[in-house]
Amino acid sequence: ACAPNSGDAQMAYGLAGIFNLLSVSVETLRKEAFVGKEITKEQYDQLQALGKTEEEKEAAAKKDETEGDTPAAVSERIRKLANANVPRAIVKLLEGSNSDATQEKLLEGMNRMASESSVRGLMIQQGCLSTCLNMDKGEKPSDAEKKILRQARSCIAKLLVTTDPNILTVSQRSGSIGPLIKLIRDNDALDLMHFEALLSITNLASFGDETKNRIVAQNGISALGYAMFSDHEMVRQAATEAMCNMVPHPDMMEYLSKPDNLRVWIAFSLDYEDNYECARAAVGCLAMACPDPEFAKALVKCNNFREMVRTLMECGQVELMHRVLALIAGLIEHGGDCRKAVEATGAGQFCDAYVVTYQDKSKIKELNFTPSQRESFASTLSLAKEVARLLR
Repeated sequence: ACAPNSGDAQMAYGLAGIFNLLSVSVETLRKEAFVGKEITKEQYDQLQALGKTEEEKEAAAKKDETEGDTPAAVSERIRKLANANVPRAIVKLLEGSNSDATQEKLLEGMNRMASESSVRGLMIQQGCLSTCLNMDKGEKPSDAEKKILRQARSCIAKLLVTTDPNILTVSQRSGSIGPLIKLIRDNDALDLMHFEALLSITNLASFGDETKNRIVAQNGISALGYAMFSDHEMVRQAATEAMCNMVPHPDMMEYLSKPDNLRVWIAFSLDYEDNYECARAAVGCLAMACPDPEFAKALVKCNNFREMVRTLMECGQVELMHRVLALIAGLIEHGGDCRKAVEATGAGQFCDAYVVTYQDKSKIKELNFTPSQRESFASTLSLAKEVARLLR
């Protein structure tokens, strides 16, 4: 595979197919065969089972138990492939190939390998990330080229979900953002691709101003805002968390301070019964943005500000309560209209009553919290005491 001009050789597609199949289980291939079909794999299996005798069903179950290609076995194969420099071989084949079919198959195999988090560092070292970035250069691609670009961008997303941005070069960090934003905007991409791209953007945004500026330059805030309205719950959550990591960039603060956008974020915060994780991220973002005076003024002017504060204080979810109390504490620090708006919500009286209720440690024991929940509750109770003190 690493021989000169091997990408254009007849064996290139065969090698691509071998690398691809070694990186996936038979079960996954079966599931993929039903993507976009009117019937799922599970429904197909149920229909097949109707025509089998009990003996045939038992034999099939036994075969699955003893001969099944398990996820652990696939992961082990991928680790061996990575240690054998297969990613570098795929890179060489990609660089030398002019065949759309071969490139697509090679990228599919690279994507499958990148699903195993333990080999992502090795894959980046062997040139997978740089090669995928170099493929994202053309203008007005054909339909076949769009599929190849989608696979390359998806591979970038998988590689960067868990990779520490500090170990990447400046060109890799900045160069990855454009393809990821394009993947988020791609309506033909799968929800999984959108989800992984959003996780990668969240990871890169945490690096600092360098990556935040690049995201803004690629019109990333509008792309992330669009993804917040996805039909898929996990995509919405990932988009909301990515927006959180853009705080306190000036463009993000300007976006959040607009009344229409604020109403959306408050609505997301209040939707905790149906979308808890998304609501938690939304409240956290508002709390993180509170130190900005212009944002704070815009927030307290919202018609549903009082409803949000009272509802989240009384919701009974410790993580949400902690975040809204942090938001309240930040608003009080600004004084003036912000403090008056907080006082009008009855936050002071609520915090006083909350602290009095749970000063008795026997009442806390009755809540049956896990150790981590007890720790969260203790910090929330401490924050409630601070808010009560500030409002006296």
